Amino acid sequence: MNSLECPKASLARRLNNFSGSVARDILSRTQNKEIISFAGGLPDASLWEDLVLPTVPPAAYQYGPSEGEMPLRQIMADRASAFGLDAEASRTLITSGSQQGLDLAAKLVIEPGTPVLVEAPTYLAALQVFQLFEADIQSLPLDTEGIDAAVLDRYLEQTKAPLAYLNPSFQNPSGCCYSLERRREIAEVLDRHATILLEDDPYRDLSYESDAPPPIASFLKNTPWIYLSSVSKTLIPGLRLGSLICSEELFPSLLKLKQAADLHSNRPAQFIATELLSDAQKNAERIEKLRSHYQQKRDLMESTLRADFKSLADWKKPSGGMFFWLTLKDRVDLSETLEECLKQNVAFMPGSPFFAHKNDHPCCIRLNFSLVSREKLENGTRVISRVIKSQSGYYSK
Repeated sequence: MNSLECPKASLARRLNNFSGSVARDILSRTQNKEIISFAGGLPDASLWEDLVLPTVPPAAYQYGPSEGEMPLRQIMADRASAFGLDAEASRTLITSGSQQGLDLAAKLVIEPGTPVLVEAPTYLAALQVFQLFEADIQSLPLDTEGIDAAVLDRYLEQTKAPLAYLNPSFQNPSGCCYSLERRREIAEVLDRHATILLEDDPYRDLSYESDAPPPIASFLKNTPWIYLSSVSKTLIPGLRLGSLICSEELFPSLLKLKQAADLHSNRPAQFIATELLSDAQKNAERIEKLRSHYQQKRDLMESTLRADFKSLADWKKPSGGMFFWLTLKDRVDLSETLEECLKQNVAFMPGSPFFAHKNDHPCCIRLNFSLVSREKLENGTRVISRVIKSQSGYYSK
């Protein structure tokens, strides 16, 4: 008897060229295993081992406003105002992580073929969102102070891109922190072209030398802007809460998009975050402790890299954030490097997924220093170094 062939489900065309997150794939492979992982952007879980969460009132179990709880909106707006941003609680959305802010901004602006400007390299999950909505992604290279304003001006003149996505404070993955002068120059260019700025700022609190300059959005005079922040890096990532603050003309549409996406963000989580963030002095003390903890880890990784990678790669010591970005001197197949390292219970993040154009970039790796314990950090970097040296023929030179 002939079996009937089952018809295939008809799925959206935009999924044809859509790829999953490499970082999340690596995380799933290393979950619940004794692996030294430098792959994800994960905070150090030891920091909240003794954390006592506040009691959540029964009112939090009911549906709530799409904008989010007003006390938390006010906290996030006040925080952004302290950085120089024109922020008000009335123009603040509480999002399900800052990742949702990226999704809402993309829905607001991007049609298939819409040009969008990003940094090269850039946050890989932002690329995922823009690719899902079929944007024409244009990449601008980073130098030590950020993207070049003159290059941005030229690209905007050529592409008429309506959106520029920038992560100027301790950028993921490069660790770059834009200079004050560069931020002002970029704001002038964006104003001139009326290009919406999507500014992603989750690492601002994690500064180890001096505070990052004010957000680029704070220097804009005419063009609309969206500013994303998060509590994931400095509080508890499992709460999955972030904030979106924007210029007045964008807020009504973004609120509608939020309503359509999930009605509102997790209310118990919002009550917990509000209680933990409401005492400004305690929060400042907690942030300072966090900075000290991560700075020690950063400095330890810097010393281990100098011992194990000095002949293999170039890098700049990050002044904030969670990552080292290494450019290898000799090109190797990093997918093979990763597989061999995983066999030895070590994981890292290859650099290719952080570029929109996968075949036109240097050979780079991203190493997270916030998660791995100090005791395991040195051993983990040594394994990666040893595998790369084996691949590149270092031992036969």
